[in-house]
Amino acid sequence: MNEFQLKREKWLKEVVEHCHEYALKTDIDFYCCQTPIIYKPEILIIGLNPGNNGKYSEYLINNHITKRTIESLYYSQNLLVESALDWDDGLNQIRKKFKEIFFSDLLFSKLKNSVMTNFTYFNTISSTELQSIDIEIKQFCLNKTFELIEILQPKNIIIFTSNIVELKKSGVEKIEQVGKYTKIGTLNDKKIIAIPHFSARGYNNSEIRNSIGREINEILR
Repeated sequence: MNEFQLKREKWLKEVVEHCHEYALKTDIDFYCCQTPIIYKPEILIIGLNPGNNGKYSEYLINNHITKRTIESLYYSQNLLVESALDWDDGLNQIRKKFKEIFFSDLLFSKLKNSVMTNFTYFNTISSTELQSIDIEIKQFCLNKTFELIEILQPKNIIIFTSNIVELKKSGVEKIEQVGKYTKIGTLNDKKIIAIPHFSARGYNNSEIRNSIGREINEILR
């Protein structure tokens, strides 16, 4: 293994060990990335948390295991841009919305070379339910996401919320509105772009997603 792979492996093991214990107590499932975990991606996309209601006990039973494996914390394909080869991932509508933001050849090429993770790794149906997750485990996930940024060294960081309260809770500072839909700021002294989640109320249409894409195209490096 090279240095990046060793750091990634160590990071994944630490996430599994810590999140497994909380998942056993709460029966809330968890995972880290909706893409492969690659070095120096064009974009690191960070959401608040995975949107789902999966139970940890059901995942373990269905997969005949007693603990999530490190390989199960991420996908072997970038499901933001292509459907899974050997199973129904149910993400066609999600991919359509991503394509409406990353609509040009240049933007889509950056999306192909992206990693997507979250500030909290435990899944909930809504951001309201996210409030029920213990603050200690959310802080653990947040700290691990900061570590992941250092490991990956992404060229750009896009955060999937433009809510100032949520951005500040996630450690974003120096927040500034730079477009109708986009904000910029810093996260651990790294520049970030903040955009509304594409399914958020008031933003869930293709015209707005295209406009967001045009705005981030002016900011991406």
